[in-house]
Amino acid sequence: MNSKTLCIIALILLGFSVLTNCGGSSGSPSVSFSASSLTFGDEEQGSTSEPLLITLTNSGTAPLTITGIVVSANFAESNNCGSTLAAGANCAINVTLAPDTTGSLKGTVTFTDNAVGSPQTVSLSGTAVRPSTLTGYCVVFTGVGPCGVESIEDTAECPVGKSAVTPAGGFCQDGGEIITDTSTHCLSQTRGRSGSCQATSAVGNCSVQGQQCGGTDSTPCCSGFTCTAGTGGSFCQPSTGESANKANSSWEQRMADRLR
Repeated sequence: MNSKTLCIIALILLGFSVLTNCGGSSGSPSVSFSASSLTFGDEEQGSTSEPLLITLTNSGTAPLTITGIVVSANFAESNNCGSTLAAGANCAINVTLAPDTTGSLKGTVTFTDNAVGSPQTVSLSGTAVRPSTLTGYCVVFTGVGPCGVESIEDTAECPVGKSAVTPAGGFCQDGGEIITDTSTHCLSQTRGRSGSCQATSAVGNCSVQGQQCGGTDSTPCCSGFTCTAGTGGSFCQPSTGESANKANSSWEQRMADRLR
C-alpha cells in the first residue's frame, strides 16, 4: 500500500471522527423534585406562612434551561435556580401560603424548561382562615364536664373583636372544641379562678409536615400534625390512628395547665 492510499484512508477516518464529535448526541436534561406536593397548615388571611422547600435536581446529562417558575394565586415562591442548571446540580424553591381570601386553597408551582415532560408541576394545598379574635368570654378550668371548662362573659378583659395574640386549643372528648388566647388572663368572680379569653380560631404560628419541632425555639405543630422523633431530630408529621387519639386525650390536661 503506497503513501497516497494511506493518506486517503487517514483523511477518511479523521473526517468520520470530526463528524461524529460535531453531530453526535450530547445528552439531555432531566428534572426531578424532592416532593410532588406540599401541604400547608391553617394560615390567617393577609399573612404569610413559614416556607416549605422544593429541591429541583437536573438528573440528566446536559444543562437544564429554565424559562419559568410560576406559582398560583394565594401562594408565593422564591428560588435560587437561575436560568441554567448544570447536569447533576440542584436548586431550592421556597414556597409560602400567602392568602388574600379564606377557605380551602389549592394551587401549583409550574416549571417550564427544556426537559422532557415540560411543563412540570408540584401541587399545593392549604387553608386560609379569618384572623383569630376574642369573643367576650373568659374560659375557666373547673374540672367538671367533658371539657372540664366553663365559659363566663367578660367583655372588660376579653373585648369582642380584639385580635388574639397566641390562640391555641384542641378538641374535647365529646367532640367539641375550646380555643383560648393563652396570652390573656381573666378571672371568674363566682369560681374564684383565673382563666384565659376565648378566641374564634386556633390560628397562630405553627409548623406543618417536615418542619422541625420540639426545640425551645421551635413553633408547635399545626392542627392535624404531631411532633414525631426521627433521624436528625423531631419533625411534624400527620396525626393518624393512635397518635391522633393520644393528642386528643391529653388536651384536657394541657388546657388545665394553661388556665391555672
